[in-house]
Amino acid sequence: MRFLFTILMITNIAFASYTIKYQGLELGTIDNFDTLKDHYLEANLTNKIAKLLLRKDKFVFYNEDYTGKKDDKNIKYKKDKYAIVYILKKAFSNNTKDERIEVKKDKFIDVKFDKNYKFIYNSRNRIKSKGYFEMKDGELQTLIEDVNSIEIIKNK
Repeated sequence: MRFLFTILMITNIAFASYTIKYQGLELGTIDNFDTLKDHYLEANLTNKIAKLLLRKDKFVFYNEDYTGKKDDKNIKYKKDKYAIVYILKKAFSNNTKDERIEVKKDKFIDVKFDKNYKFIYNSRNRIKSKGYFEMKDGELQTLIEDVNSIEIIKNK
């Protein structure tokens, strides 16, 4: 039964599509979160202005553990200063216990669970990122980061 549930959750996530917004501006879409295991998040740019300014079709947010090459000329690579990749990995672990995730020395993420998951990313005693994410049946519904106005929302 547990195996069947896992298969259903993976297929549900695999076919879900998400919209990513920054400062209220829709940047693009995320087809899946398979790349999180390799420490990055890939999105397709759909905003014409962003495409024009970046001259790229995709962008990649990568974290401190990313070891891949940044050689694709059609992708804009951006270091994830707000720990969104770490937070999304926590979201997909389906773990509801409160936790402190150590990113590096003097950098950590506190995740607390009540109705939603609340997170605070603290880097050298400064709050760099803060917000919450909502899960439903093991699937990410929304991630709202308040400090930098980043939203990842499941498309209906």
